[in-house]
Amino acid sequence: MRRRPLSALAALSASALVLAACTSAPSTRDGSDPDRAAAEAAAAPVVTVVNPPVEETTDDGTAEAEQPQAGSDTGESSASEAGTEQAGTESSADAEDAGEDSDGDASSTDPDVVHIAAGEKLELAVDGGEFTEVELIDVDHETVPVDTGTFDVAGIDDTDGAGEDTPAAESTSGTEDSSDTGAGSADGTADAEAGGSVDAGAQASGASTADASEASGADDSAPVGPQGTEWISSVDLVTSAAYQWTATTVAPDGSEHTATGVVTTPETTAVEELTAKTVITDGEEVGVGAPIIVMFNSTIPEGVRDDIEARLSVEVTDEDGETQEVEGSWAWLYDTDGISRVHYRPKEFWPANVEVSVNLPLKDVEYSDRWYGKEDVALDFQVGRDQRVTADAQTHRMKIERDGKEIADWPTSLGSPQAPSYNGTHVVMEKHAHYVMTSEQWDYETPTDWAVRIHNNGEFVHAAPWSVGSQGSANVSHGCINLSTERAKEYYDMALYGDPVEITGSSVDLTTNHSDISDWVYTWDEWQELSALN
Repeated sequence: MRRRPLSALAALSASALVLAACTSAPSTRDGSDPDRAAAEAAAAPVVTVVNPPVEETTDDGTAEAEQPQAGSDTGESSASEAGTEQAGTESSADAEDAGEDSDGDASSTDPDVVHIAAGEKLELAVDGGEFTEVELIDVDHETVPVDTGTFDVAGIDDTDGAGEDTPAAESTSGTEDSSDTGAGSADGTADAEAGGSVDAGAQASGASTADASEASGADDSAPVGPQGTEWISSVDLVTSAAYQWTATTVAPDGSEHTATGVVTTPETTAVEELTAKTVITDGEEVGVGAPIIVMFNSTIPEGVRDDIEARLSVEVTDEDGETQEVEGSWAWLYDTDGISRVHYRPKEFWPANVEVSVNLPLKDVEYSDRWYGKEDVALDFQVGRDQRVTADAQTHRMKIERDGKEIADWPTSLGSPQAPSYNGTHVVMEKHAHYVMTSEQWDYETPTDWAVRIHNNGEFVHAAPWSVGSQGSANVSHGCINLSTERAKEYYDMALYGDPVEITGSSVDLTTNHSDISDWVYTWDEWQELSALN
């Protein structure tokens, strides 16, 4: 290499000093002082990713480690600074590119992306200020609810300690919008498309609940105060994913700042695909009591159910396409024959004449060392008219109401004292124009017509011409609701999957055992306890 003579360098330095002394200080076109702007920029708090980086596999199968920033003392420190200080200034396009290459290639070419392990929570820390709000979104799936995480004033290492964590959902209510912040709307949603600017977000529709500010009793007009210097996500990161975090911070001088960055996770190493199927079919019209049932073709370990549930979303819109707030919750019911299932039901019955959109972004999500999600699942269905049946074992009458008006009042016969019908809320599960009723206990095999199943315990609404003489006056069935053939056909034609059927006046009650659908047997508090996010 040819070196410049020292004397020449000295002369160049001297001339630079002379020019500096003779040249007026630069100014911007708007007349602002660049030195002052630089000082303000230097005062901005610095947000870093605490999670250590992991090696990522390149196309040729070799491992490539994250490159630490020069001058860092430790690998963890360098990864945090290299991955987040630069990511805090990245453009929207950078975030979008990271989402497209979420298989791990992005972080090997983009210094603004940090590649960290899946199966653990994202942890952020801020130096030179405090957090006021943090949002974490899945770049590739805008339907995944926004994770507002938890602030830990006492430190991330103490997050398991009682009374130390501040739920971010409570603190974010009432956040004032700022031109440079990524704050979403009051219900925790963001307005822009995923992977965009600092306002980019995903719709937090997982539970379709009321605003966090109402739940916490916070004043919507009150600004959010400092929440501490450390933040942790609510759930673990999943495999094969790209996440964008947006952090709003406040400096000691009271100024507010926004930083954003992207983290990616490795691909799954599980070897077998696991499918998720819904009972309701795409485009189906259902009754107001229809639960959303998702069945997996294997057992889902309890340790990952919260991470899976956190990705599921339900959105309700009316006939005009306007979003409707419908409170609801997912619940993991007991496994049957090695099959796990998660159900969603609203607190009350669905409103009539709405559309429900369900998204299950589970492709490549690792459930265990063996299983990973085969595909994403999307489902759109319609809730039809509000039709409800009440069958009273005391009055021997079956009444049908549609949209609040009684449309039928028929004589019926329910279960005898030896084989009583079960009190409680049933729902229409399936229909058969012809069905053979069998019972080992009562030793019969009886063909029936217009059979509408309302429970797995053998309860149906069906035609029973042999009991017409008792219908309206006595209970003589083996637990079913008997109707005349004409009335059974009329009900069969109008019944939809999910229509509620309430039985009253009997001597026994439904339990939560031995049924595919026992969702409405649980109280709302009991149902919420079955959520893995509770």
